[in-house]
Amino acid sequence: MCAAKRKTLEEVLTEQVVTFSNSDRPGEIIGASIERLFSEVVKDVFAPHGSFSSKVRDEIAKALPSNIAQVIELPRYNDLIITALKDRWMDAGVTGDMLRRAEKAIDEVLHDDMIPEFVSLNHLLDAFVEANQEKALEHGWHLPHVTISESDGIRQRYIHILFDAEPEASHRARHGLLDRTRSEVEYANRISVRITGHTDRGHEYGEVYSALLDGEPIGRHFGMTSKWKRQIAAMYFGAAKLIIDSREGDHTYD
Repeated sequence: MCAAKRKTLEEVLTEQVVTFSNSDRPGEIIGASIERLFSEVVKDVFAPHGSFSSKVRDEIAKALPSNIAQVIELPRYNDLIITALKDRWMDAGVTGDMLRRAEKAIDEVLHDDMIPEFVSLNHLLDAFVEANQEKALEHGWHLPHVTISESDGIRQRYIHILFDAEPEASHRARHGLLDRTRSEVEYANRISVRITGHTDRGHEYGEVYSALLDGEPIGRHFGMTSKWKRQIAAMYFGAAKLIIDSREGDHTYD
C-alpha cells in the first residue's frame, strides 16, 4: 500500500517537473537570478566605499587644479572635470561599453550648459583692456599692442593673436629695440586658433588649441581672476569657439 502511494507521488512529481521544464518559467527564474546577481555586483562595484568609487574620487581629485578657488568662477567648470576624466580613462585603457556607460553617467550628472558656444575676440580684448586700464594710465599708454596673423596648413587655416598691455613703441624704447619689432616669444599673451567655420556675419571662428597667458603656457596653475583669462579657459578647456571679429588697432585705453 505504501509502495503504491510512493509511486503515485513520484508520478505526480515527475509530471509537474516535466510540465515546468517545458514552460517558460525556468528561463524567467534563471533570468531573474542572473539579473539579481549582476545588480548586486554593480552595487558592490559602485558602492561609496568600493574600490571603483574610490578610484573615481581619486581621478576627480587629480583633475582639479591646485587653484580651485579661482578656477571655480569659470562657468561650467564641470567640463574641465569631464574632459580630464575621459582623458585619464582613455590613457588607462578603459574602452568599450564600460567607457560608454561611465561617460554617460558623468555627462548626466554634470550636464549644465553654461559655457558659451562662442566667445567674441572683440569682447575678450575689451575685457583685457579693462583689466589693464589702471596700468595704462600709470604709464601713459594709449593702446595695447595687438597683432593678428594667419597661416595655412594642408586643408587647414590658422589665426594667431599676439597681444600685450604695453604698446610696441614703449616696449621697444624700454628694451632698446631700435631696428626690430619684438618676436612672438616676447609677447606676454598669445592665442592660436584652428579655423573651423564662419558666422552668419562672415566672421571666421575656430578652436583654441594653444595659448600663452602672462608669459606662461596655459595650464592647471595659472590664476583666472580676470574675465579675459576665464574666457580663454572656456575656449581651451571647455571647447567654446573664438570668433575673429576684431582687427589690429580696434582697442584703445580710455
